[in-house]
Amino acid sequence: MKGTRSLLAPYAVALLAVGSVLLLTLLLQPLLKSSIFLLFFAAVAVSAWYGGMEAGLLATALSTLAVSYFFLEPVFSLLVASLDNILRLGLFVVVTTIINLLNSELRTAKQHLQTSLQKLQVSEARFRRLIESNIIGVIVTNMDGAIAEANDAFLRMVGYSQEDLQAGRVQWRDMIPPEYIEANNSAMPTAGYAYAELTTKGVCQPFENEYIRKDNSRVPILLGSALLENNPNEIISFVLDLSQRKQAELALSKSEERYRTFLEHSSEGIWCIELEVPISVDCPEDAQIEHFYQYVYLAECNNVMAQMYGCSRAEEIIGVRLGDFLVASDPHNIAYLRNFIRSNYRLIDAESHEIDKQGNSKYFLNNLVGVVENGLLVRAWGTQRDITEYKRAETALRQREDELRLITNAVPVQISYVDGEQRYRFNNKGYEHWFGLPASEISGKHIREILGESVYQSILPYVETVLSGEQVTYETQLPHKDGTNHYMNVTYIPQFNQQGKVAGFVALITDITLHKLAEQERELLLEREQAARADAEAASRMKDEFLATLSHELRTPLNAILGWAQLLRTRKFDETMTGRALETIERNTKSLAQLIEDVLDVSRIIRGTLNLSMNRVKLVPLVEAAIDTVYPAAQAKEISINCRFDPEVEVVVGDANRLQQVVWNLLSNAVKFTPKGGRVDVQLERIESYVQIRVSDTGGGIAAEFLPHVFERFRQADSSTTRSHGGLGLGLAIVRHLVELHGGTVSAESPGIGQGATFVISLPMKAI
Repeated sequence: MKGTRSLLAPYAVALLAVGSVLLLTLLLQPLLKSSIFLLFFAAVAVSAWYGGMEAGLLATALSTLAVSYFFLEPVFSLLVASLDNILRLGLFVVVTTIINLLNSELRTAKQHLQTSLQKLQVSEARFRRLIESNIIGVIVTNMDGAIAEANDAFLRMVGYSQEDLQAGRVQWRDMIPPEYIEANNSAMPTAGYAYAELTTKGVCQPFENEYIRKDNSRVPILLGSALLENNPNEIISFVLDLSQRKQAELALSKSEERYRTFLEHSSEGIWCIELEVPISVDCPEDAQIEHFYQYVYLAECNNVMAQMYGCSRAEEIIGVRLGDFLVASDPHNIAYLRNFIRSNYRLIDAESHEIDKQGNSKYFLNNLVGVVENGLLVRAWGTQRDITEYKRAETALRQREDELRLITNAVPVQISYVDGEQRYRFNNKGYEHWFGLPASEISGKHIREILGESVYQSILPYVETVLSGEQVTYETQLPHKDGTNHYMNVTYIPQFNQQGKVAGFVALITDITLHKLAEQERELLLEREQAARADAEAASRMKDEFLATLSHELRTPLNAILGWAQLLRTRKFDETMTGRALETIERNTKSLAQLIEDVLDVSRIIRGTLNLSMNRVKLVPLVEAAIDTVYPAAQAKEISINCRFDPEVEVVVGDANRLQQVVWNLLSNAVKFTPKGGRVDVQLERIESYVQIRVSDTGGGIAAEFLPHVFERFRQADSSTTRSHGGLGLGLAIVRHLVELHGGTVSAESPGIGQGATFVISLPMKAI
């Protein structure tokens, strides 16, 4: 809205001016009758002066209409009747048009002048701001070299103050070094060629110079000058202090010199590769590798690197493409570039396979780092060492190691090399197979970890001996992979380094288990043969003893029978003596029959013809009947028989006569070997699904060494004792066999000689 009013203001002024003049003319018409247009000229002039050409033309048009309507005949009509009035109106229009043109030009010139003045003021303010900001030095001088003005930046640059400037102590001739002054312009602040350029072109391009400071030191500067247009005798100069830049250039120069010295004296190859077309780090690996081979070239390197490729100087190899030395067909090189990408363009000690100028294969160890700018890989710096000879030596060493391994693997001996810290460094296949461990799990491990703590402690003295420098051989047992221990013959041979110190030892280990087992088997066979011989001798001796005992046991009742028979036949006895004789004959006949029955039972047992008549048998009456049988003999020796029967004992399936024979044998033995006044305990109880019969006595007991043989045939602890008590030593053997036929077990217990004995029979409740 405000802009619209400003645009309409000139026209409003024109209307107002014309309207005012019209009223004034109407009032003064009698006085202005001969010059009716006089005041309208003033209205047009004012309108054109204020509003410009358009407003002036509007005032002209309005004035023409007003004069024609109000003052020319016919009045109050726009028609002009006389030629004189038409000429007067035309002259008015021409004159006012000229007035409009002149006012318009004058107004435009005034506006341009105001604009120029404003621009000049702005420019002067900016220039003054530049001078007063003291960013750079600014000075104004005249052609004779006098300094008219200088800002603080310049004065600080040359070591002076504003007071020095005002006092006239700042002189060009004191600041310009002699080598920069020519004879014809010695007072000027510029060199001769710059002065010539200034006088001919009005300006000289910035150039480097030096000024002498107040303290006689020098300051390097960049100087640019120009003649002032409004005063060609004055020169304005802009001065920039180059001290920091010069220092930076000097530091850069020294750094460059050190860098070049480092490059040329380094024992490693140093290089820089550039990408003609940078590539985004987000591209796929294969695309990046293909891009490398297309756009990467060697931009810089030292002579050492050039010599690695068969060149004499770096210039001979600069510009070479990546594919010319890093062969793309070698998978190692592709892997090398992949690792470079995957490591975020930073590799340490990475191997590359390359070729030199003559086409020879080369191996290098590289350290390189890529330079990424705005997500694009643009170059890479790196160092490299030629390890070709090392790789060849490594290959030759590996071949020799392979040959050595083939030889050691073919030897039927476990071989290992252990260093001075007792860690495995080499093992042949036999050693690895013997322990069931791959080389990766043995190499570098301490021998304690492989052999185990107990084995290690057992061989530690031998290890310490070999590490002291002495060869040692010993036999031991080592754990095999199958979990068993094998007998091993071990030899440790010390290995010495160049200083004569023990660096480790070679262990030669031979499995002698079969040899040891053969020896043990021979010893066992010998022991068995000796035992068999002893058993045979013992059997022969027992047989002889048994025959002697049998002869004695048979002869004793036979002698009694024969003696009493002869007496009865040759003598006449009374009834009492006759009864005693018959009783003796009967008793000895029964004893003889029992001996013969025991021998027959043993014979049946040996031949396997002893049969059982299996029926349901109540054990309590059976045991009581056996006790009743031996009771008279026990009474004769004042031996008490104590019984304890479990009421839960049920029947068993068995041969009643044979079971009674078993119990009777145990009871008769207990009574036989128990001294006068002793005690025999009989216990019958049920234990789970078994019936247990225990017969204990306080007799002479059984020796510990004879206890395992107490149930063997023909075995007696003491033949003399046996004969003194009677019997053939077959009863317990018969007991064991009969119990086993019933599906049971029998065992003997005794604390020792003189401490009694206990026999325990276990029978199943439902024996078959």
